[in-house]
Amino acid sequence: MHWPRHFLGLPLHPMLVHFPLAFWLALPILDLAALVYGIQPWWGLALGVNAVAVVIGLAALISGLLEYVHLSESGSNDVRLAARHGVRTTVVWCVMTLKLAVASFASPGASFIAACLAVDLLACALLLQAAFFGTRITYGSYGR
Repeated sequence: MHWPRHFLGLPLHPMLVHFPLAFWLALPILDLAALVYGIQPWWGLALGVNAVAVVIGLAALISGLLEYVHLSESGSNDVRLAARHGVRTTVVWCVMTLKLAVASFASPGASFIAACLAVDLLACALLLQAAFFGTRITYGSYGR
């Protein structure tokens, strides 16, 4: 069975990844604002942003997996790089989904928000590394 990897002639994965990337990179700023300026409206906004990123991120993960399967079937040299990219983005998605589940039921205090900020910063570091690998796959590996 042939799975769709394109929409209106454009590849789905690069089209989808920008949304969770931007939303997850905004989370540390929102958590910091909740610590400095008070919980509301920043904490609620952070939960909403993370929820949207998790949903769109799932679609990006699925489309990325389809791209990976296509890449591995084509015999491309970028399969290992794509695997490194995929593992990192999957870990980030799992961490942010778990964080969303826990944060949705927890009562936000300063120490809890600070812990969420630390998780966000670590996840963002991993996400930026994954974005670097994805960019190398998409635009070619310069300087090889």
